[in-house]
Amino acid sequence: MDKVNMAQNKNRRVSFRIYDQVNLFYQKIDKQLLAELNPAFDNILNNHSFSTEFERESQDSALLLASQEKNLPDVMIPDFQVNDHGTCDVNISTSGMAFNCEDALKEGDYLVIKILLLPSKTTILTYCKVVYCKNSNPFESQYPYLVGTHFINMKDEDRELLSKHVAKKKTQQLVVKGFILTTVITVIAMPGVAFGLILALFHFLFEYFLEFIHLAFEFVELNLDKLVEHLFDTDLHKTQVIVFYVIISFVLYGFYRLCRALPPFCQQCKKKQITYWSRKKGSWLFFWREQSLFNKLKLIVIGVAAITGYIFFGM
Repeated sequence: MDKVNMAQNKNRRVSFRIYDQVNLFYQKIDKQLLAELNPAFDNILNNHSFSTEFERESQDSALLLASQEKNLPDVMIPDFQVNDHGTCDVNISTSGMAFNCEDALKEGDYLVIKILLLPSKTTILTYCKVVYCKNSNPFESQYPYLVGTHFINMKDEDRELLSKHVAKKKTQQLVVKGFILTTVITVIAMPGVAFGLILALFHFLFEYFLEFIHLAFEFVELNLDKLVEHLFDTDLHKTQVIVFYVIISFVLYGFYRLCRALPPFCQQCKKKQITYWSRKKGSWLFFWREQSLFNKLKLIVIGVAAITGYIFFGM
């Protein structure tokens, strides 16, 4: 078990952090009881490995049984609270985690926390210490508080699993960011060619989409003609009229469902975009604050030189 003294480092980002979605459960515990019963509770963590594949919820029952066998006080039994009904957004690393919750925790509080990593469904159980609790951005979360925690007494195997998870997510993010950066550089370097390729791609996809819609309509109409004619024994004109109104009814119903689903979908997309750019803004501001005056001037000079060079020589 390792303990990192956060007071010795002003920058709490001692490890690489990622934004991720997890299932999160936590329980506040008393500091004095933690100090008195820490070895006994560590035995519970060691005897019940929660870092395996998440197969069933009976692990909580096993943890409760072990606690009762050791005659620990009821307050030490992890009666976990669910932080979210489904997945929740967290900022996580091997050293700590930030998440939104509805409890006004205080700096210095101790938690027992269980994290279900997705999609592997690997579960990690450990202690953590609250290092800050502040009001959250209402655009980012439905919960009023943003809590930052530092992991303490995490088992080595759990830390290794969490490190692998963070490294995997980091690699995925680097691939996506690399693709976006390559696209942006291509558009800046060759705007005419890039926009020509994009327009050609959209024209190609739109043309084949219309062709697919036409073939699907013909297929549905042909089969409806045969079905109506077989069921009602109608002539060609009556069959076409019936099929026409049936198709119109389906189209109107589909349009109604689309109108019902589109506003919530747009609101969700808007919320995700606001959350994404808020996080990016926070990361950029953090990066900027951590730079020295010389590095800030250097970044400004490089940015101005790049923009000036592109205006005079690239356009």
